[in-house]
Amino acid sequence: MPRAESILLLCALLSCPLSLSAQNASRPEIPASVAAELEPRFDSGPRLVEDLSPAAQDILRKRLAERSNPVMPEVPAEQKQVLFDQMAGASSLSMRDLFNFMTAKVQAAPDLSFDDVVEAMELKANEVNFKKVGHSDFWKDVSVISGLPTLRLEILHFCDALVGRRMLDFSPEFAIFIPCRIAVLEEADGDIWLMTLDWNVSWLARAWQPGSQLDRELVQDAVRIRDAMTQIMQAGASGDW
Repeated sequence: MPRAESILLLCALLSCPLSLSAQNASRPEIPASVAAELEPRFDSGPRLVEDLSPAAQDILRKRLAERSNPVMPEVPAEQKQVLFDQMAGASSLSMRDLFNFMTAKVQAAPDLSFDDVVEAMELKANEVNFKKVGHSDFWKDVSVISGLPTLRLEILHFCDALVGRRMLDFSPEFAIFIPCRIAVLEEADGDIWLMTLDWNVSWLARAWQPGSQLDRELVQDAVRIRDAMTQIMQAGASGDW
């Protein structure tokens, strides 16, 4: 992303104006040294809110609180059980059916090796500018702990950090879903599958409950991320990135 666009987006996310004059027009005057702490700094490395001075922290935390939702109260286990019972009674889906319902998947071409699949995914992720942030060799832990040979399963982690941050502002509980993951799984017959959580947000068009509506830009971002995940999976499945 070009530097100018990054600055504009970061300022929009943090609700920090691009100039001190614009800031002073709507907010109490802020000392120049504090205002400087609140400006984007791309050459300072990662920074936490707690790294700021107390005065700058106070200002930024108030701004962030204005534009984000707080963590919701935990749902008691008894209420969850009632809801689960109602859902189980109203649905004919088994547990496997539910997992399958939530999954987007594609089978890799039979002439591809496991490493071919992973390499094609990584190359496509670079092409679509979707950052790989982790790689879990799950199968190695299974084999070491059991002492037995095992089928190969690896999980690749991808993330668009700014979109993820905006989703967390909408719902802090969304943290359980990030980063995005694609599992590459070997079946007993040697077939290789690529699977991910289905991020299809089209169902939101029918959602009427308060707290279900994302703003248009965030919906577009969700669609873009789902498209990127689909492209990465298709590249891995075909070996053609």
